[in-house]
Amino acid sequence: MTKQTAIQTVEGGTIAHESGPMLPADPMVSMIERIALDPNADLDKLERMLAMKERLDADRRQQEFSAALSACQAEIPTVLKNKNNEQTRSKYADLASIYQAAKPVVAAHGLSFSTFPAPCEREGFQGIRWTLRHEGGHIEEGVAEVPIDDKGMKGTVNKTATHAFGSTASYGRRYLFCMIFDIAAGDDTDGNVPRSIEPITADQFIILRDLIEGTNTDEVKFHLAYGHRNPETADLHEFPARFFEKAKYQLECKKAKMGGGND
Repeated sequence: MTKQTAIQTVEGGTIAHESGPMLPADPMVSMIERIALDPNADLDKLERMLAMKERLDADRRQQEFSAALSACQAEIPTVLKNKNNEQTRSKYADLASIYQAAKPVVAAHGLSFSTFPAPCEREGFQGIRWTLRHEGGHIEEGVAEVPIDDKGMKGTVNKTATHAFGSTASYGRRYLFCMIFDIAAGDDTDGNVPRSIEPITADQFIILRDLIEGTNTDEVKFHLAYGHRNPETADLHEFPARFFEKAKYQLECKKAKMGGGND
């Protein structure tokens, strides 16, 4: 890679200075530029080349998006169920806790997710337009039709129209976000690994320990990401075996991004 030299005119002469590395030219772009500057160029050929360039760029953006989404999904931890639903007598993870656990990972991989109200002709449903963007330029989007949440378990109306709108939007955002990023919600264990949960083996401990050290991963944050409520006192020997493969993959992805590759 060559460096680009900028010429600055000053009183009494000129000063040349380097402005940083010059990115290599895209061969396809260079070819299109040559054809465009040729007064005798075949315009049909130029249009075909421009269309080909657009397809190649779209394919590249799609590949970058797919790789980012896959790595992102592998790194998002299981979200703890932190709320009680008194009507169904069940627990669930609310939108705030899901965002707190997942949004930093999503942003780190150059992804963003947004929702907006959308028209919906289906009676009893509310439209929510969702958009998933990657920093490379690829976009996935759609419209979900979500049942309006204005009734209780017995089917009687229990909310005002405004309250129902807000509740439906919250439900829709939560379910869409979890669906797209493949997020699972798990039960809270109060930060302690129950005896019924099998811990990792000695060999698995060595693998995780070496990966954590090799990627300069903060072990406290590592345990926190996997739902430990007291990460400062967590013991890697007691890390749940059911999380081993996901944690190993996450750390290996981080190592690869750092340029460490696989041993």
